[in-house]
Amino acid sequence: MKTRNEDVIYTDEPREEGWDYEASRALSPREQARMGLPTPEEARGILLVRKVPKVARINIRLAQSTLEGLKARAEEAGMPYQTLAASVLHLVASGRLRLDLVSPKK
Repeated sequence: MKTRNEDVIYTDEPREEGWDYEASRALSPREQARMGLPTPEEARGILLVRKVPKVARINIRLAQSTLEGLKARAEEAGMPYQTLAASVLHLVASGRLRLDLVSPKK
């Protein structure tokens, strides 16, 4: 049986070679609106209520750069990256975050 280590702090990631994340440019407000991202004011107004009647585990394979970016965004938000990933997936699944993955044919 695994024991829980209460001393683990998820924001303490190693600062070794290969752990640096090179951030791309920030999205413009127009690009954010096009993707359905809330404004900072709207985001502050969204109340995320944790209701976890049943928890399902998933395994997902990501590119290393995607994981590094996710960890960087989570560190900026002050939360573990798994929590951030679960929150984003919840917003997409509930329709609160709109994705524009395919551009229409001209």
